Amino acid sequence: MIIAKQKRKENIAEYILYMWQLEDVLRAYSFDIEKLVSQFSYPQHVLSDITQWYQELAHAMKNEGIETSGHLMQLKELVQDLSTLNIKLLQKKDEKEYYELFSDALPFISDIINKSDNAVKNEIDACFTGLYGYMLLKLQQKQISDETQAAMQTFSKLLARLSAKYHAYEKGELDID
Repeated sequence: MIIAKQKRKENIAEYILYMWQLEDVLRAYSFDIEKLVSQFSYPQHVLSDITQWYQELAHAMKNEGIETSGHLMQLKELVQDLSTLNIKLLQKKDEKEYYELFSDALPFISDIINKSDNAVKNEIDACFTGLYGYMLLKLQQKQISDETQAAMQTFSKLLARLSAKYHAYEKGELDID
């Protein structure tokens, strides 16, 4: 809850990845909020807030029918918003550096899209899917190829820049129209 709010304010890409992770954590705990929250050591009033937040998250997941897989609609919408911003940035002539970051990532993006069986909706979704899979491989301490690590570097750089642009747009500091 506390981390999610901070990430939402500071880095939208990290927020999305963090929330995807929390969705999987809830699934791993079979939506047993008490068991999950018992892992934390905070004062009782903080634990109550955390419990309520996880209950609301679990309720939303159940309402949307994503108990076993998938992502919350609000997160899908954020990925779509980032995809829309990506397209607009690529169309701006003064965004050469962003275009270069996208071009560097594009071959790896294409690989993910081709392997996804149409599960990946757009280039930005491919970056998130790749980075999330990479995080899971690292958590499982699996061997990661140099090519995969290089791909993830390009995704990280692209999403970091896109996140910065997104927050600038939210603050009214970026004109993309």
